[in-house]
Amino acid sequence: MPLALVDLPPFPAVALRALQLVSKDEGRLRDLNDLISSDQAIAAQLLRLTNSPLYGIRVEITSTLQATMLLGFERVKGLLLTIGIKSYLRDALELPALSACWRHSLACALVTEELAKLSLADKEVAYTAGLIHDLGRLALAIVHSKSYAEFVKSSEGAPCDVLARERELFGVDHCEAGRALMTSWSLPQDLIDVAANHHGPRHGGKFDTLAAIRFSCMMSETLGFSVARSIDARTYQELLEELPAPERRQFPAEQEELAARIAGKIKSIELT
Repeated sequence: MPLALVDLPPFPAVALRALQLVSKDEGRLRDLNDLISSDQAIAAQLLRLTNSPLYGIRVEITSTLQATMLLGFERVKGLLLTIGIKSYLRDALELPALSACWRHSLACALVTEELAKLSLADKEVAYTAGLIHDLGRLALAIVHSKSYAEFVKSSEGAPCDVLARERELFGVDHCEAGRALMTSWSLPQDLIDVAANHHGPRHGGKFDTLAAIRFSCMMSETLGFSVARSIDARTYQELLEELPAPERRQFPAEQEELAARIAGKIKSIELT
């Protein structure tokens, strides 16, 4: 792992251990509930989030077991990751560069979820993958807070090849940093692949999780949830044209409508 990333503060243990769990049988659901129950602060935040308008559940969820039963294994993992990253950043969210990273990751998760309604079998897995895809960028922005903020600011007037510029400034790009960090945390390989390869080209065919993240990452930037401005940015209409017709119909014709929808969901998460 790049030496500087070793200096990162520890990630919340409950969120990290939840990500390491793989859903293979009903016993895993009990394991996840036991894990949540071991940290009352995270359990309380999970209940607040599941009862928020974001999910529109008509009955009040009063226990973590009820939450895991109603929402499912992968959805609860995604919510724990959301809570974990928000807790991890805390006051650092007042820094524009880190706030931009956080909101870009949330937007990517939410756009991927929209896309997954038709393209992917499990939209909850897609949400988690979208949320964690830029973990390497969050790490760089924490370790090199001042210089990463300057890099983000400079890109506003001069869009760049983001990965090349990161390697020039920090010796590693955020995809490489994400792969190293998540490998050291023993996270599932499919999530590591997303972090490592989400800036690679798409090769046609049906959208798998990685292709969906690549699309959602670009779409989030186009909607205004960007970090560093890229020379590869696309317009909203250009991105819609890349989608097969069924997936394209999942998105509104006007960019502003989708941007407002995503912004509303982000606000709901931040206020919870």
